[in-house]
Amino acid sequence: MRKTMKTKTLISAAAVLVAAGISGCTSTYLIRGAGGTTCASVVRNLNENAQHRHVYNAWLSGYLTRYNYEHDRKLGSGFHDQALIDTALQYCNQNPLDNFDKAAEYVIEQLKAKG
Repeated sequence: MRKTMKTKTLISAAAVLVAAGISGCTSTYLIRGAGGTTCASVVRNLNENAQHRHVYNAWLSGYLTRYNYEHDRKLGSGFHDQALIDTALQYCNQNPLDNFDKAAEYVIEQLKAKG
């Protein structure tokens, strides 16, 4: 009985993974908060109300902090929040269909390139 349950569980898990692959699902994580907003919406929101900058800046700061924690780095040290969010917005202006989390990844790549 126990062996049958394990086999059924494995088959079910494999079916879910195959179905996810077939459906084109490529995301491996859930994006919470402002990071799940499309870049087009971020740009529009900021054009309509500059106060939204604080929301995106806070999310970006948290994303960068988590990256630094996981990699024992200090990326962003010496850079003002304004410069970091401006870099993210540069990415968003060029990639309106991407989510804001991709802009955060871009910021990290830019910071890594600067040393």
